[in-house]
Amino acid sequence: MDDKLGSKPAEFERKSWVRSLARAQLWLAAIALLAMMLVTVVDVTMRYLFNNPVRGTYDFTEVMLVVFVFHGMAACFLARANIVIDLIDAFVGAGRGILERVGDLVSFAMLLIFAYSAWTPARQAFGYGETKLQLGLPIWALWIVALAGMAGTIVCAFWMLIAARDRTRSGGSVL
Repeated sequence: MDDKLGSKPAEFERKSWVRSLARAQLWLAAIALLAMMLVTVVDVTMRYLFNNPVRGTYDFTEVMLVVFVFHGMAACFLARANIVIDLIDAFVGAGRGILERVGDLVSFAMLLIFAYSAWTPARQAFGYGETKLQLGLPIWALWIVALAGMAGTIVCAFWMLIAARDRTRSGGSVL
């Protein structure tokens, strides 16, 4: 299917785009986690050795936690690495594919509901103009980061929903 000129099937392009999105979000989450750990270590070290903590550590850690959580979810959904309790899998056998599709559908629906419900507080945060106490960062900026992460996660969850349908139709693995 892939010739020497570099043309790729449309399905490969979609997979590549979604994987690249999840990978970029995962790198962003990893950098946020690293920054959170480094600032915390420096803060604790400075506090105990020099009695001079790093100002803004608490706010910075909160901001990085938002980045970590909301951007780390996309790769989790794309890899189907969600927390799963395998109580029913042993009993259904061949119906496991149906359970996966139902789980993908429920996950996608819940992500949409969550993103929709987050929109109102995000708008309110913008309207009120609140800022983080020590950093002065506007709260609405955190909502933008969270909603952007949710958007990427929704794209990945939707891809898994479509991939399950294509996998069933072709009889093989799409990923």
